[in-house]
Amino acid sequence: MSTADLDRAIARPVSGNAVSYIRGGTASAPRVIYVHGTPGDAGAFAEYVRDSIEGVESISVDRPGFGQTGGAALGSFEAQAAAFRPLLVHRDGQWPVLVGHSLGGPIVARAAADYPDRVGAIVIIAGSLDPELEGPRWFNYMGAVLSPILPRPLCVSNSEIFAAAEQTKLLSDVLGNVRCPVVIVHGTRDSLVPYANVEFMQRAFTNAASIEIMTIDGGSHFIPWQHQDTVRNAVMRAITAQKQRL
Repeated sequence: MSTADLDRAIARPVSGNAVSYIRGGTASAPRVIYVHGTPGDAGAFAEYVRDSIEGVESISVDRPGFGQTGGAALGSFEAQAAAFRPLLVHRDGQWPVLVGHSLGGPIVARAAADYPDRVGAIVIIAGSLDPELEGPRWFNYMGAVLSPILPRPLCVSNSEIFAAAEQTKLLSDVLGNVRCPVVIVHGTRDSLVPYANVEFMQRAFTNAASIEIMTIDGGSHFIPWQHQDTVRNAVMRAITAQKQRL
């Protein structure tokens, strides 16, 4: 989705490349930060930024290697989370709500685990967190062979997918550090990230303040574009869950 009419800025981490993002909504209000899957860029959540939830500042990032964020692919979820740490600011008594789709799901979970005092809540949409369900498919091996002629975003994506099996194992070791509310949105007919990931997350978030499951019966992997009302509702529930803890 086009981001041409949206305000664009950059966040500068202590180390690594600056992260580009688009923003909308109420400046200086508590933030909702959207993190796309793979491949993708900030435009994946452009409509959520353009038509922001009332009373928040909505931000959608270009993860490292995608969109206008430079640098090489970062296979490490820890490094991915650190890249947008500068955006984790405290406003009106609230820390940001992080929303991750697909591979963005484990990345926002990693951010909540690594910075538990700087994340107010997380929303995981069709998130791939279960290490037992991760691994490259035939087309990823094909992509590795064809990498010299593939567009850069596809090469970056392929690299991330090969790294994801090990990264989800590392993530599972720290999910107990997540203390904020967790809202999970998943479709029962997701052919890319199986619904069985939900059961894993229910077991793994042992210290989360709360866990809410929003199941979309018959839903596919493309929830952010096919079920916008459900996603917006999930984000608002996450905002409310954080406020209830204050």
